[in-house]
Amino acid sequence: MIGNDNGKIWSQWYAWHPVLPIDDTVFWLETVYRRETAEGSWQYRSFRPECERIQDLASLPLCPGA
Repeated sequence: MIGNDNGKIWSQWYAWHPVLPIDDTVFWLETVYRRETAEGSWQYRSFRPECERIQDLASLPLCPGA
């Protein structure tokens, strides 16, 4: 588990439905981290390094379906 500045702990979770991490693009059928907010909703993060995110974005086709 990974902590952060406000004391909430991120726990590892398998994204079995599409989720949008606050630090990344949509994740689905992948491991992400989640925590419950003060409002009772879930917040997700990937914690992927910036270089990995850039590599994934560069491999996306420019035209959908290409």
